[in-house]
Amino acid sequence: AIGLAQLEKAGEFRKERQRCAQYYYDNLSDFEVIDLPLCKVAPEDHAWHLFPVIIKSEAPVSRNDFITMMSDSGVGTSVHYRPLHRMSYYKKTYRLDNNNFPETEKIWNGTVSLPIYPELEESQLNYICHSIKTILGKK
Repeated sequence: AIGLAQLEKAGEFRKERQRCAQYYYDNLSDFEVIDLPLCKVAPEDHAWHLFPVIIKSEAPVSRNDFITMMSDSGVGTSVHYRPLHRMSYYKKTYRLDNNNFPETEKIWNGTVSLPIYPELEESQLNYICHSIKTILGKK
């Protein structure tokens, strides 16, 4: 019953997450120390279940320090999708070495997912973007 009730709201939830994603694009796209996700489909065709950004190596703080500083500012972030070569099964079975995947490592070491959920208000999105800019050096 709960699932069916939520399913009825799925379209509206997706639309609200798209609104959040657009806010991030509008407010962070000119910020050179992060890469925003590339959207290969029309925005209305994207699920927007995550909004992963890449903190570039030239940023003043590492991804892990960024996560800590965002948390200290009251903003929760997440790290998703560890690369296969870092997962214990693949690492052991195929004797994978992180050094053999330099581009994947570069992306993995910088990727963090920003909050994106239907209830985020514009003032909260503004605070998140302001926090990002303050931590990464653009005020």
